Amino acid sequence: MFETNNPKQPFYITNRVELYPTDLRVLIKLYQPLVGSLAVALYLSLNEDYSAQAMLSDSQGIYRLQEQVDCDIKKLFAALHKIEAVGLIETRLLDNQIMGKILCFELKSIPSSSEFFGTALLASLLKEKVGITAFHKLSHDFARETKQNQNFVNGVKTAPNISASFMDVFHLPDQEAIDPSIEVKEAAQENNIVTRNTATINEKDQIDWDFMKQQFEIYQIAGSEIDQNREAIRAIMRTYGLSEQEFVDETLPCLHGDYHLNMNRIKQTIANNIHAATTRSQLQKKTRAKDNSEVKNKHLSNSEQELLQSAKANSPAQFLYQLKTSRNDFVDASEYRVLDSLYNEKGISAELLNILTYACLKSGPNVSFRLANKILHDWLQHGVKTGGQALEYMDNRKKAQEQKRKQFGSYNSRKSIEKGTDWTENKPKINSEVSSEELKKFFENFENKNGMK
Repeated sequence: MFETNNPKQPFYITNRVELYPTDLRVLIKLYQPLVGSLAVALYLSLNEDYSAQAMLSDSQGIYRLQEQVDCDIKKLFAALHKIEAVGLIETRLLDNQIMGKILCFELKSIPSSSEFFGTALLASLLKEKVGITAFHKLSHDFARETKQNQNFVNGVKTAPNISASFMDVFHLPDQEAIDPSIEVKEAAQENNIVTRNTATINEKDQIDWDFMKQQFEIYQIAGSEIDQNREAIRAIMRTYGLSEQEFVDETLPCLHGDYHLNMNRIKQTIANNIHAATTRSQLQKKTRAKDNSEVKNKHLSNSEQELLQSAKANSPAQFLYQLKTSRNDFVDASEYRVLDSLYNEKGISAELLNILTYACLKSGPNVSFRLANKILHDWLQHGVKTGGQALEYMDNRKKAQEQKRKQFGSYNSRKSIEKGTDWTENKPKINSEVSSEELKKFFENFENKNGMK
């Protein structure tokens, strides 16, 4: 994966692909939810900018693409990486002695809808992006359109083929039919050009699947079982930081002679037993040392620096286990399932997930879906993307809350307290020297003023 902040970085487009209405429909309906509209615009722009007469010396700076799709260089490369990952573009870095380093873009043809849905990674990601209801509708719509292009008749596949053969209709000299002439061979070689190079996902796999198959063959598990469950196996290994041998060892309790891998049972078993005595030492050996060469962030304390280094060095499962152990607590299997969901389904980095785990345990005794999602949404809305940013955000928020409490306490101390009247000390004064004549006049005046006569 390549990225630069230099807008003058030259690029060169090596080919152009033919786009038909059905291709554009697959691109907009199926690929765009995965890569976004900016990435789709970049793919179409590169395709239209191709020139058959262009030479390497005609390469332009990447700013040219920025002007076309109207975005900054960081967003441009983020979009490029997405279409590289799904296989729509292949990027190579050519080191030319005269021009220097040049980005060479090779565009791939858009696969058919059946090829898209037949690729488990693409189909699974689409389901996560649009939801199950919309995913089913897209699948049904494209399947119906494909079926409408063909009429299926019962028995037609087994019916005899009575089509005329080439030799029945056309006639060539015997020598030409057996051994084509030099002109024909040269023409074949001249036109031997791949016209449609369909996109395939760019999956750089670091797992030794052949070794894993050999290990499972000992327990009579066929290699096809590994192939069918590759994505589930990869997700579990990433979440718990397991090697191929460790995954096989953790899976053994789930093998009961049926010669199949029950991935749900395996996931639950590993969640319950990942830090059992047989695997705890192996996981601790895999913990990487702290990187002291990294420049420390001046806004973080020493303890926060150590926490950040640990978050970078450990897998999510290891980090959670260490936090719980330091508090004399144990890890619940449901907490591992939360990590698995956030890491493999939400796609956040291990470093950020580890700090998120730390934040959850500061607010409560365990890691729950509700609390983790609430904190994660808050972080993303405030631009928090790394573990260091998360720790700084937590510190700033804590300081703001403390300042608010101080201001509220100062306001309460300044408030004036209204004193009530003590009626026991303010007794009514009674004039006992009023005559009966004065009382009579008082009531007469009162009746006159209020119209009582």
